[in-house]
Amino acid sequence: MKGKAPEYQIHKQGSAASIILLVLIALTLGVVIYLLLQPGAEEGSSMRTILLSIIAVTVMVLVWYIIWEFSAANRLRRLLKKIAPLVDSEPMDEVKKLYLKTYNLYMKLSEKKKQNFYARVNSLRENLEEHLQKERELERLLLDTEKGSIDDQKKKYLDLYAIYEKLPRKVQNQYYPQIVQLRDRLERGK
Repeated sequence: MKGKAPEYQIHKQGSAASIILLVLIALTLGVVIYLLLQPGAEEGSSMRTILLSIIAVTVMVLVWYIIWEFSAANRLRRLLKKIAPLVDSEPMDEVKKLYLKTYNLYMKLSEKKKQNFYARVNSLRENLEEHLQKERELERLLLDTEKGSIDDQKKKYLDLYAIYEKLPRKVQNQYYPQIVQLRDRLERGK
């Protein structure tokens, strides 16, 4: 349940402006339609023309908003906001899935819009690769800890622990039992 909390908070923050805009549009349309349906409104009056113009403008704003809200660039922007804090805290499998979605959205953009997102997407990819590389190196060192003398094993443990500390918390939790077991074994000198 805790994994869903950051996602909900990010979504909640991003949708407040959307809700306000939609409420204002609904109120405008409601008031205008109410005024149009009043018995005193004449067929050819200028008030009726103004009210119909307000409806037309409101509908155009609504259509523009819907197109903007669901554009690939805006979806990419939201996804980048969502994934950025997760890179340093979530397991890499989940982050990789989100990155693939991000990259697919990025590839759908026009060349001009890609320029706006290139640095952020590339930085995200590099950060993700760095974490994956550290995780692979940690796994390799864990496999090699039984080889060599006790001094060699202790040196490998120190290298391994330095990498371990740089990993996200949730990834550290995966390796914690193995690290503790290795440390205990080395302390006993076996």
